[in-house]
Amino acid sequence: MISQKHMTIREARNEIASLENELELYATKRQLNFEKTQPGAAKIKDIIVDSSHVGNDIFLNYTIKDEDLDVKITGLLESIKAYQEFIKKEINKNLENKRKKEKVIYLKNECCFNWKDISSILGIGEKQCRRLYGRKRI
Repeated sequence: MISQKHMTIREARNEIASLENELELYATKRQLNFEKTQPGAAKIKDIIVDSSHVGNDIFLNYTIKDEDLDVKITGLLESIKAYQEFIKKEINKNLENKRKKEKVIYLKNECCFNWKDISSILGIGEKQCRRLYGRKRI
């Protein structure tokens, strides 16, 4: 009998973070390769990417062509999108038939959302979410 392991939302988020780091690496490599082809000296401080966001610009995909790296970058972007869709569907499936109290507990414990996110998803106030979570034992 074949046993299948079910991926959790936390595992999917960790995988997305890993893929985004790898994407950042390849985007920087592509930028460096592009700078090598341009006249004049490359300035390293202009090339270094801010780590607060993924440095993949859609416009750059059309202006900077590097066949070796473009295939890898496109694959990473598709993988990230697939994991994001998985998380969205998994959350919707798990929230479908639950009461608000159970939804708050699920979103806080399993999905690791903050109170502001939970409040916007459920359409109730942050204080109400905290109150429901305070009585969390079902």
